[in-house]
Amino acid sequence: MKQICNNILAFSLLCTVAAAGAWASVRDFTYEDKGNRDPFISLVTQDGRILPGAKTASDSENIELEGIIWDPRGNSMAIINGKLVKEKERIMDMQVLIIKKASVILQKEGKVMVINLKKGGGNSDGQ
Repeated sequence: MKQICNNILAFSLLCTVAAAGAWASVRDFTYEDKGNRDPFISLVTQDGRILPGAKTASDSENIELEGIIWDPRGNSMAIINGKLVKEKERIMDMQVLIIKKASVILQKEGKVMVINLKKGGGNSDGQ
């Protein structure tokens, strides 16, 4: 019985050392940007703020934000190119990341874009 316990202890110690070595090599990884931004760093904070580096969607993208139905409880919806979408849904080749009161944050091919509601566009605060 003592031999089995010693074997288990030795195996556990070996696994711990191997895992620590693997973790050390992961932490030493350095991203080579080659002039591009690091794709592992989000452009949108947890509270929905947009960090520098996010691009604003241009008219050439054929994206039109026609209205926003804002719900502070997280059930907001947006009308983009005539279609009603919610957060995490896809429209065309983009994913809706965040719907804010006056803008929508989309992701297309790894790039984050912001579409602002044009003045005179529909906006409802859900009340």
